[in-house]
Order: sequence, then structure tokens, then C-alpha cells
Amino acid sequence: MTKGNCLDCPLLGVAKRKTGKGENGWETSELSLDNFLTQNAKDTRLTVIRAQADEIRECPRCRQLFTEAFKVPEMWWSRWCRRSNGYFGCEDTTDEQGDFDGHNTWFRFIVKQTLDNVPKGQKDYIWYKFNIFTRWLLNTNQTIVVVFDPPPGVRERIPSPLLDASETSNFSDPYLIHSLFAEDVVRLQDDAVWGIRNLVREIEVHRTASAAPNPDYPRLHDIARHAIHVSETLDLAVKTVDCMMSRHDQFLSDRSASDDKIKTTQRQIRNRMYFYDHMLRSLRFRSASNKERLLNEIQLTFNTVAQYDSRISVQIGRAAQSDSSAMKTIAFLTLTFFPATFISAIFSMSFFNFNPDEDRWTVSKKFWVYWAVAIPLTCITAISWTFWQKISPLKPIGEEEVLKSRGVQLVGDLNEMATKLRDDSGDRYITEKV
Repeated sequence: MTKGNCLDCPLLGVAKRKTGKGENGWETSELSLDNFLTQNAKDTRLTVIRAQADEIRECPRCRQLFTEAFKVPEMWWSRWCRRSNGYFGCEDTTDEQGDFDGHNTWFRFIVKQTLDNVPKGQKDYIWYKFNIFTRWLLNTNQTIVVVFDPPPGVRERIPSPLLDASETSNFSDPYLIHSLFAEDVVRLQDDAVWGIRNLVREIEVHRTASAAPNPDYPRLHDIARHAIHVSETLDLAVKTVDCMMSRHDQFLSDRSASDDKIKTTQRQIRNRMYFYDHMLRSLRFRSASNKERLLNEIQLTFNTVAQYDSRISVQIGRAAQSDSSAMKTIAFLTLTFFPATFISAIFSMSFFNFNPDEDRWTVSKKFWVYWAVAIPLTCITAISWTFWQKISPLKPIGEEEVLKSRGVQLVGDLNEMATKLRDDSGDRYITEKV
């Protein structure tokens, strides 16, 4: 074992429950890992340790001490295990002679709950995490529970009141602790599922008005995101508890107890685990119902807005129809008076003159100047308009979005081609990113 002390490593929060009569209360203290390993008493039937997994991972000595003292599998320290949203694992441990001496388990639960009456713009949810490692010793029936990085909501309940039920329990079964944690997970998941239900019910009661709908789309999608997370963690909790029950049954079948009290304890733990599993499955159906109800409300909101927009479009169409009728009237009047107006404009020019004495019209010999200017100017105007339409065509609606999507697709194709070229050439190092 590595020698020396880790002066910078945080202390462990240790809570012990003794086996003697009248000593069922918790004895709490803060110890370094070295002091805990030297002071661990034989009469302690349950020890709960609060530790910081990230700090231990960063300290090679602390990590080695934990691995050797509690026989933590090396894979537990891996990044993929740390980033998992839930799991359960177990293994039997042996002493130096290869004989069975204990049973280790490690499991993780994550629960998401929504918060009520949160000011707008602030986080309206909270995560609960159980990252637990347990070690059960065969010779002494001692159980050591290591709680890694407990959030405030979990830290307040460990060890009391979450593990208070272990006061009169028989620790001959290593899965006694698991039944207590499973019960608390059921409690948290129940609050999470019913929290989503309350949000959905609030939406159903206060539906947007069909006359002038103004739905809060970001809020609807936030609730949908919470519902997805709750269903995800609930499904995983069902799977985790199911694995616990399976491994517990395997443990009991491999080591049948002869004492009736031990058998009674094991049977009680087994029955409770089955009950908690059934409760989680029931909550999963409720969670699925919440998602369906929320989806129904979102669809109703979209349909309500679409119907309102359709009614507005009809009104706009009727108004446009009325405007079109007025424009037709104006166009007809313009067409009626335009020829006469044009003729009067022509004859009112100075090129024409009426002589009352002779009672006749005279036309200036310079009248050709009008046509020499008017005809080229008209042609230039028509040609300029045609050329302008060609160099500045109107873009169809949505054309910019299509071009952007094509650009993204082109970049993706180039990246894929570059990857294939690197694979074909055998070069595993990325020298240039397309």
C-alpha cells in the first residue's frame, strides 16, 4: 500500500452504527482515509462514508487506498462509468487464500424533479443522484456504504433518516441496504412523476383562448423536456432495481442460509424489492400517460393557433377582395379618362396653336422634337426595367433557408469524403479539418 499522507485531500464524513445494546444511534465524525482505515472498529455493523469521487480520482494515493481497502474494481473509476446515468454491478471478493470473504455492489440512480413557484428565468428543476458503493464482509456481517458526491437533497437524508430502518435489521444479507435506497428512489420518483402531472394539469386547466391564442411555446417545450428526462430516469430505475433483484436471488441461491431468522430477513428483503420494482413500473405507466397528455396539449395548442391564423387569413382575404374591387373601379376610371387626358396634353403643348382670326389650327415645324425625345426615352425606360429584372430577380420565400441547409450538407459531405480519404491512406491523425 502506498505510504504517506494526502494533506490536500478532503476529509471523509463517517457515520457509524454500533452493534451493542443502547448504541443504535449514529456516531458521526470527519476523518482522513488513513485514520478511518486504522480506526475502523469491529463492533460497527453499519458504516456510512461520504466521499468526493472526483477528488479521489485525481489523487493516485487515495484512489489506490480505496481500491485496496474496499476492493473497488478498476473499471468503476473509468470515465464511461462516471458519466453513466444509471447502473448496477456486483461481484464476490476473496481473501489471500482465494476463499469468499465478502460481496461488493455499486449502483447509481438519477432522479429529476421540477420545482414550483420559481421566478421566470431561473432553473425550475433539481437533480438527485445516488452514487453508491457497498461492501459486505462475510465473517462479521459488517456493511460499509460509500456515498460519492451526494447533492444537498441526498446529503440531508444520509444516514438519517434514510438508513434509520436498519436499526433493528439483520445484516446477514448484503442487500438490506439496497432495499432502503430503493425505497427512497421510489419516493423521489413518485414526486418527480407527480410534479410533471401537476404541470400538465395546469396546462389543461389554463388552455390558451381560441379567440386570440398566445401560448408560451418555450414553457411547453421545457415541460416536455422535463417529462422526457423523468421517463428516462424512471425506465433506468426499473432496470436497475430489476438487476438488483436478479443478483440478490443469485446470491441467495449460491449461499442458502440454515438459520430461520436469516431466511426470514432474506425473504423480507426480497419481497420488499419486488414491491419497489412494481411501484416503479406503475410510476412508469403514469409517466407515459403524462407524456401523452402533454403531447396532446401541445398539438391542441398548435391547432388552436393554426385555426386562429386561418380565420385571420380569411378576413385578410376578404379585405383584399374589397381592396381589389376598389382598385378595379379606379383602373376603369383611369382607362376611361386616360385617352382624353393624353390627347388634351398633346394639344395643350406649345407645338399647337389655334388662330381665331383664321379659324384654324397651326402646328409648329419643330413638332418632331417631341417625338425625337419621347420615343427614345420610352425605349430606354423599358430596356432599363427589363435589365433590372434580370440582374435582381426576386428570391422565392424560404430560398435563404434552403441555401443554408445545402451549405451544411455540403460541409458534411466534404467531411465524410475527407474521413474516407484518411481511412484509405491509413493515416490516423487528423491534419486538417474541412
